[in-house]
Amino acid sequence: LLMVGKTHRTLKRNVLDDLAALLGPKRWVHNKSEGEVRVRTSWGWRTIYLAGANDERAEEKIRGMTLAGAYLNEVSLYPESVFNQILARCSIPGAKIFGDTNPDSPYHWLYKKFLSREDLIREGRLRRFRYRLEDNPYLDREYIEHLKRVYVGLWYKRFILGEWVVAEGAIYDQFEEDKHVTDSLPEMIRFWVSVDY
Repeated sequence: LLMVGKTHRTLKRNVLDDLAALLGPKRWVHNKSEGEVRVRTSWGWRTIYLAGANDERAEEKIRGMTLAGAYLNEVSLYPESVFNQILARCSIPGAKIFGDTNPDSPYHWLYKKFLSREDLIREGRLRRFRYRLEDNPYLDREYIEHLKRVYVGLWYKRFILGEWVVAEGAIYDQFEEDKHVTDSLPEMIRFWVSVDY
C-alpha cells in the first residue's frame, strides 16, 4: 500500500496525525526515517509506504513498486507523471486508488483525463464524489456562513460549491454566466458600457 501527499509533511498534517490518534500507539507505528507506517490489522501488521509528490522527481520514488492500493491526499497538486506512475504500479488484481482534492480549473489534467470521463464512470472504473463546504460535519455553521459572505463569483463556486471552474486569469472573478449573460436585450437599452475595474 502507498500513501501520497504533496509533501511528507502535508501528508502527516492532513492525514497521518489523525490516523495515529484514531488507531493509537498499539496499532500504529510511524517510521519517519524509513518513510513508512505499520498498521496492526486483524490479520497482522501491514506496511504502508509514504511518498511526497512535490515535483516530477517524485515519480522516481514510485517506480518499481507493486501495489494493492494507494491513497492520494490533494491529488490535483501532483504532477501528472506521478499520478500515472501510481496508476501503473497498482497492478495487484483488485487494486484501488483513493484520492481527495479541492476543485481546480476544468482544464486541469486530473479533471480532463479522469474526473470528467463519463465512460470510466459507466464502466465502473471510476467513482467520483462531490462535496460542498456545508457537507463537512466538523465545520461550525457560523464559519461556513462567514466564508459564504467572503467568497464571490468563481471563488464561491470553487470553495463553497465544490465546482471545477476557471479562476486563473479571470478579470471579473465575480462573473456568473447565469446572471451576466443574456440572449436578448430590453428595448430601452441602447448602449452597453463596460469598465475594467
